[in-house]
Formats: sequence, structure tokens, C-alpha cells
Amino acid sequence: MMVFPRSFTNSSDKLKLNNRATTYSVTVPPSNPDFSNVAAAAHTHTVDEIATSMGTSKTDGLSKNEAHRRLEQHGENLLKGRAGVSAWRVLVGQLANALTLVLLAALALSFGVQDFIEGAVIAAVIVLNTTVGFFQEYRAEKTMESLRQLSSPTAMVIRNGESMHVPAKTVVPGDIIMIKDGDVVPSDIRLLSVSNLEVSEQLLTGESVPVAKDIEPLEDSLLEMPIGDRINICYSSTVVTKGRGVGVTIGTGMSTQIGRIAEAMTKKPAEQGGARTSLGPRIWNNILEFLGVRGGTPLQMKLSKLAFILFGCAILLVLIVFAAAKMRINNEVVLYAIATAIAIIPESLVAVLTLTMAVGTRVMASQHVIVRKLDALENLGGVTDICSDKTGTLTLGQMSVRTFWLGGDAQHSVTYSAETGSNAVEPTGSVYEGHGEKRSLLDVDNLEEGLSQAVRAAALCNVASIQKNLKGEWKSRGDPTEVALQVFATKLGLGQPTLTVASSSREADQDSEPGDTDKIEKVHFSDDAAKSDKRFQFQVEFPFSSSVKKMSSIYFDKETQESVVFSKGAVSTHFSPLCPRDLISKVERILECCVSYIPNPSKAPHVSSALTEAVKHDILTKAEELASGGLRVIALGQRTLSQDAVANLTREETEQSLIFVALAGIFDPPRPESVTAVMACRTAGIVVHMLTGDHITTAKAIAESVEILTPDAPKSAVMTAIEFDRLSDQEVDELPELPLVVARCSPETKVRMIQAGKRRGKHMAMTGDGVNDSPALKLAPVGIAMGMAGSDVAKDASDLVLTDDNFDSIRAAITEGRRIFTNIQRFVLHLLTTNVAEVLLLIIGLSFIDEDGRSVFPLSPLGVLWVNMLTSSPPAFGLGLEAAYPDLMQRPPHSAKAGIFTWPVVIDTMVYGTIMGATCLLSFVIVVYGKGNGDLFRECNHSASDGCSLVFRGRSTVFATLIFQILLYALELKSFDRSLFSLTPGRAFYKDLWANKVLFFSVVGGMVTVVLPIYIPGFNTRVFYQEPIGWEWGIVSGMTVIFIVGCELWKLMRPALLKKWLYIPPTVANSTA
Repeated sequence: MMVFPRSFTNSSDKLKLNNRATTYSVTVPPSNPDFSNVAAAAHTHTVDEIATSMGTSKTDGLSKNEAHRRLEQHGENLLKGRAGVSAWRVLVGQLANALTLVLLAALALSFGVQDFIEGAVIAAVIVLNTTVGFFQEYRAEKTMESLRQLSSPTAMVIRNGESMHVPAKTVVPGDIIMIKDGDVVPSDIRLLSVSNLEVSEQLLTGESVPVAKDIEPLEDSLLEMPIGDRINICYSSTVVTKGRGVGVTIGTGMSTQIGRIAEAMTKKPAEQGGARTSLGPRIWNNILEFLGVRGGTPLQMKLSKLAFILFGCAILLVLIVFAAAKMRINNEVVLYAIATAIAIIPESLVAVLTLTMAVGTRVMASQHVIVRKLDALENLGGVTDICSDKTGTLTLGQMSVRTFWLGGDAQHSVTYSAETGSNAVEPTGSVYEGHGEKRSLLDVDNLEEGLSQAVRAAALCNVASIQKNLKGEWKSRGDPTEVALQVFATKLGLGQPTLTVASSSREADQDSEPGDTDKIEKVHFSDDAAKSDKRFQFQVEFPFSSSVKKMSSIYFDKETQESVVFSKGAVSTHFSPLCPRDLISKVERILECCVSYIPNPSKAPHVSSALTEAVKHDILTKAEELASGGLRVIALGQRTLSQDAVANLTREETEQSLIFVALAGIFDPPRPESVTAVMACRTAGIVVHMLTGDHITTAKAIAESVEILTPDAPKSAVMTAIEFDRLSDQEVDELPELPLVVARCSPETKVRMIQAGKRRGKHMAMTGDGVNDSPALKLAPVGIAMGMAGSDVAKDASDLVLTDDNFDSIRAAITEGRRIFTNIQRFVLHLLTTNVAEVLLLIIGLSFIDEDGRSVFPLSPLGVLWVNMLTSSPPAFGLGLEAAYPDLMQRPPHSAKAGIFTWPVVIDTMVYGTIMGATCLLSFVIVVYGKGNGDLFRECNHSASDGCSLVFRGRSTVFATLIFQILLYALELKSFDRSLFSLTPGRAFYKDLWANKVLFFSVVGGMVTVVLPIYIPGFNTRVFYQEPIGWEWGIVSGMTVIFIVGCELWKLMRPALLKKWLYIPPTVANSTA
């Protein structure tokens, strides 16, 4: 067993400063570079020994350069064998779709009738389509995988003395990790400090009860202690259920406990115990997943099912062709059946959908929204309500204490106001006593004891910290509210490091000589002896709970030789007719826990009196006054105990008989963009609700400032969580509308809000950050987690993650979701219309009978393939990239229940498909029966004899007509309701056409390539059974113009005929009136 040194030595405890303009490097060489040996015995050694062995600083962590070096040396913090994007799975998926099945059948039939040229071309098409589809989908899957990794679990690490979020995969041995309630532990860590930390280790040990953690070394000389008993270590992938802690990483990736398990499973795969699904259902499930109708998003599965429905229709069409031939099946009948079957399949539908969604996720990532589940892209466009947090989402999250009210009798209470610089974390800015013209600058060196004891409560009942990093920048750790209180206390010289041992920062002597920037210097980690002069010694903490809305800490006061309880939290629950006092008395809040107050804090700070109802009313009035100004109001209380009474003290016993001391008014300014985002949502028919833990008056003030609450809002628009939760489901349903503001909101209230919205048929988005928000995030149609302040558990439960925690990013995500939804409708309509036209053309074409009594197809099977794959696919993808309508966020949300295939889409498909198919059919009739003599000759479906010239020219005319119409039809679909020549009012239409360059060049390119199958010798007659044309181009142009006119006329009639299902823009409504 390796031996750890019992204390830091001069050789191991070193600080290296590289004096550069942009980077600072701190290096503490490890006493044992073999970190795997450290992990084995980490639970048996002290905190200091572990830090030394891992070569890290307990307070500053690793330097960024050292972390990068260790990442290169030890690799990413990932488990090997984790399923990523499988090239094999993507390839199989390309083969397991309706298109490939139809083409394989066509391939077999072509070779069966000995049409080897057509068979070879179809084989080449299968290879080409599979190859192109494979690379497109593989690239799209890799894009979405990389974006999903952006929302993968993150870790809060300390590097260069600064706390920061980093991807969990970049954690390295020696990193100092901070964990809190709801976090997934990113690596194996040896704990350095804990506060009521409990971790669920069921993943590793099977034990469902969370394990309480400690930091003391354990006796285990033989290193045989089960991992479940090593309570000073947290293991990778376990979940923090309570409290917080700080630890040093001792194992990453495959060197963690879970990594060793994964490695053992890889080496020796074994059947897992437990019930197994029977063979039949498992085979059936695998077949469904193979075919793409199970395992994807709802829309992907719906489109896969559509493809197989069309595959069934293709079989039906084959039977129709056989029936038309009176079941006298020969080579020509088979070839005609092949052409008809191919015509009904939208080959590129799923590929275009995948690419469109991949591009959409990339666009949303650039707008600070990470898509974790593709379902969200389908649901965003239908969102009718957004339930948003306030702090950090609608507001900046840069909190600062603006007002500090020292409670007392009316004539003796004192109000203090504080100024803040540009950086809210920096403890600068003056503090004034009084307000307005009567205020006076406070002398922070001579504070009255009444103010000092109130500020001490704010500083000590607090787990946040502020400090300068090595660059001289002020940084914070912890909750923004607690950071604001800590900054205020530091301004007055009473920051936590000046008061207690627990959170003191280390002191280092830096005795470098001038100019010697590389001189190695000593680092002295602070010890108890160095801090023996600190007045308060930490004893117990009861962390903040969303259920009781408060936090308490107990310290031993060396001056008075007594223990002091410091508590902070919400003032009270808002009084309301719907919330009687008997209910309020059951809700724990600071004021309800207070039995006395200090009448004259300035003159007699240690003399308290009973807290009467009149005094309590005055305090509540002051709290309402502060809250009405948009301030978050925090109450502070304290009481003393004998040191012996602290042992085995429960939370309920601790938080009683408190002395009320002060109110702190904390300001968190609304984000400048929040007002615009809320107004944009209202214009888009989306109702914004604010669900916050703040006092109802504070919540109302902020809601009014960002215009969630308008002057005409009903009284029921503002409620507390208690008022809302007290209502039965029936009473909630009888409300005119769901409340716009819910104050003192709990996670359970969020769940009830979602349930109430669902009963009203609303499609709601819910934000959340805590582990307790997970049920609401899972239940909501669109769950949105906070990327900066959110827990890993909340992120795992969500559909989207906001990397900037900004409400405006939700607005941007909904806009992008609506754009994607509209574009999916565009290209689905484009592809299906082409299929309808081809089927109509070929089925009616059965009536064209040659001299042998056999049907002559107006378009060859390979012509159908060319149109479907090379002509339709590029414009369809271009439509998937179309920009949003200018008035997209002025339209109401689409119906989430109806989805993509609405009645307007179905009707448009049939109308446009009929016009396209009829004009193409008419072009064939004009060439063959109008200008020509109607001689269809014989065997023109698979041979190129001289007598087939008329039929071949007719096919070339149909081929060119269909391609031109398909390409121009894509341009028509830039708008469902506006003319192609007036897409944007007041703007030249050619500018709109040029705006989407992918679509524009796909149309131009398609028009250029149309000449290849018509004019290339041999390629035209032997493959496509076509001939060069001349005057027929006039027919092509005329039929194309007729089609465009038909589209324009349908757009004019569409609003009146489909008004039952459509949103009619005002300009269109006025033009049709």
C-alpha cells in the first residue's frame, strides 16, 4: 500500500506564476503521479493528504493549463463503448425504407423480364440513393449528436481560483468539484467538505436510501471496505439528493467505479437476470425499429408509416395495372407496373426531414437553445402558453441589495440604501443611512451593533462566497440571492471570511523578487491556528428548502460563549381572502417563527420585546412596500442557544422562538429584451405565465414591468401557490383564465399548472432548474431546463436546455419551431403533390393502347426515378431552409393535435397534384394525338424502333413539362397564400426568390439538367425511351404557364374555401373581401 505524507512539504506545495497579459498558471505538482493508486486508498487518508497526492489546491484547484495537460494525458471523462452515432445503423436505416423496397422489387422485375439496361440503372439508383442518403443522414445525426453533447451533464469546477461550468467529459484527476442538490456526480471524488450531503448510490449499490456523506478518513488497512461504506467518496453517475459538497477528483472515465463495471461487462458479456420479453414480441419490435416505425420521433414514425402506407398503395396500383391488362402479364405490363409503383413513393421524404431538423437544431444552438429531444421541434410551433421562472430568466440574475431595513419600533427602525457598481459581485459602492435628501453616508469603520448583528446574520446564514481570482477580477460562487447578501456584508467589512473559520480563504505569501517571474514560491494553506482569531465557529446548517422557503445556520460565538442560530428566508405568505390565517399558520416562514423583535436596534441592540400583531403588521407593511418596488424581500432572524443544546437539534426545534432583526430588499433588474419577447409572444397568441418563488408583491411588480400583467388583467390573474393549490380541479377549470402570476411557487404547483392547462386543451412549455422541477418538466409538452443554473436531473428531464437562461431564447426557439413546422409542411406538400401528379398521369395513361393492345406509359420508370430523386429532392430540401414568414409570430399557434397533415395540406396536395397531372397528360395528348397521328406503334415501352418516334417525343414533352412545373411549384410554395409575384408586400418578388439561394439554385440546376435525358444520344432512347424535341418546347412552356396560373387562382380561392382551418393574414383577408 502506498504511503501518503501527513503534511504539505516545501517540495510539493508550490505556486508558479507566469506573468503574462492574458493567462495565469498555477501548478501544484502531485506527490504521486500515479492517480490510480491514490483512488484505491483515498477513503483512508485525510483531506490534506489527498490534495497533496493529486497535486491540487483545495481552494484554487488546478490551473487551466494543467487541466488541459491532464486531459491530454488521461483522456476524456467518458465510458468506452457508449453508443454514439452508428454508421451501420444509419446504413441499415437507408435500406429499410419503402423506397428501397420498391426499387429492389423493380430491380428484380426488370432483370426478370430481361430489361438489363433498366435493371442496371435501377441498381445504380439504389446504390446512389443509399450512398447519398447515408452520408446526408450520418452527417445530420453527427450534427445532432454534437449538439446534444452541449446539454450533457456539466460539472462545476474550481480552476485558477475561479468556479466555472465545464462539460463533464473534460473533468480531469485533481479537479476540485462542487456538487449540490440535483447534480449528477461527474467523476469519482474524495470529499473535502460537505453540508448535509446525501447521495443516491442505487445505480452502484442497489440501495434505494440516499447515503449521508462525511469527510473524515476511514479505517481500512486492507482496502477491503465495500464501496457503499466509503462515505467520504462520491461516485460518478450517482445523484445528489440533498445538501452540497466539494471534493477532489480521484478517478475519471474508465478509472471510475462505474467505468470498472462497464469494463467488466465488456470483457465478459452475460445475460442479465430478471424477466425477459418472449422471443416473438422482441423479434416484432426489432422489425418495427428496423423499418423506422418505432424508436424515432412521433413525426419521423408518422412519416415512416406514411411511406409504408404508400408502399401498400404501390402494390394496389400494380394490381390495377395488371387488371387493366386483363391479367395477361408480359414484359411490357410488368414495366408499366414498375413505373406506377415507383411514382407513388416520395423517396426523399425522410431524408429531407432529417436534414431539415438537423439544420434547425444547429440554428437553435446558435440562439442559445440546445435541443435534447427532437420531439421538441415538432411541439414548439404549437405552444400556446409559457410558464417561466423569473430570476435569471425574465430578469438578469445580477442581484444586489438595494435596501436594508433594520426592524424596530416605528420611530427607531432604520433604512439603509446601497449603491452598486457595474459589476454586482464587486463589493464597491457607498452605503447610506436614511433615504432621499436626508440620507447620510455610512461610516463602515464605526457601525452600530444593531446593524452589525443584522449584517452578520446575512453573512453567516449564507453558503455563497466572493473573492478575487488571480487576474484581480471579482467572482462569486453560490446562489445569486446569497451572493448579493454576501457582497453587502463585505461592503460593511463583515463578509463571511472576516467572521468565521469555515469559509476563510487561504493566505499565501508571495515573496518573489522583482523581475523574477518564474521564481517558485511557497503556498501556505490556511489552518485552524492561523484563523483562531475568528469570532464564529460553524456548527450546523439546515439548507434552503423550496418547501419551507428558508435556511438556518448555527455558529458558536467565542465572545459570548453561546451558540447563535441565524435564519433567513421569506417574510410571509401573502394574506388573501382565499388563504385564511389558519392555513398561513401552517406554512413555515421566518416571521411565523419569530416571537420577539428589537424595539431600538441602534441604542439597545440586545434588548428584545414580544412580537405583537401590530408590530408584525408594520413589518409586513414594510415588506409590501419594498416588494412593490420590485425588490425580493428576505427576512433575517436569530436567537441564542447554549452550546450543549445544539447536539441532536432538529430543524423544527432550531427555527422557533427567533428574534426578528431585519429585512433585505434585493433588486434583480428585468432583462432589457424581456419586455419585447413577452409582447412578441402575446402577438403570437402565446400566453406568458410567471411562476416564481418571490413574494407576491415583488412578483406582481416585475410582471407589470415586463408586461406579463396588463392594466386590464382580472384579479384572478395573480395568485400565490397556496391560493392556487387550495382550489379543486373543478374550481381551477372554472377560472376565466389560468393565473398569469403565481408567487411563492412550489414544484407541485407547476405540476398542477400543467395538468390544468392540458384539461383546457393548452400546449404548454414549462421552465425549471431544480431537481424537484423534473416532474413538471417531464409532464409538460415542452420542458425547458436552465443550462447555467439548472441541475443535471432537470436537464435530463427536459426537451430543451437554455444555455443563457434567457426568456428571449424561449421566444427565439418558438419562432424557429414554427419555421421548421411550416417548412416541413412545405416540402411534404411539394413531394406528395409530385406523387399525385405522376400517379394520375400513369393511371389515366393506361388508356393509351398500342397496336398490340398494350398500354403505353407517358413517362418511363427511369423518368419517374429521375423526377422523384434528382428533380424533387433538392428543391424540397431548399424549402426546408426557407426563412420564416415576416408575420410568423403574428399568427396563432398551430394545432398540436392535427400535426403536419392538416386538411389544408391534404386538399392542397390533391388540387395542385391534379392540375400538375392534368397539364402533363394534356401535353402528351397534344403531341401524340393533336400534332401527331395518334400512332403508338408497338413495344415502345422497352425498345427504340423507328416507329416509336412519336411516343418518344410525347414522353420527352411530358418529362420536361413535369420537371419545369415541379421546380416552379417549389417557388410557389414559398408562400401558401400569397402570389409568387408578390411574396412580400412592397418588395420586388425576384429579391424574395434570391433570398433562399439553396432553393433558387436547385430550381435553376434542375432546369439545366432537364436536357440531359432528352438530348444525350443513347441515354435518351435506350434508357429513358425519349427523343429530342423542337416545337414541343412551346407545349412545355404553355402547360407550365397554365400550371402557374392554376396555382395562382387556387391561392385566390383558397382563403374562402378553407377558412374553416386557415389563419387568414389581414392583407389576404382584405384582398378577398
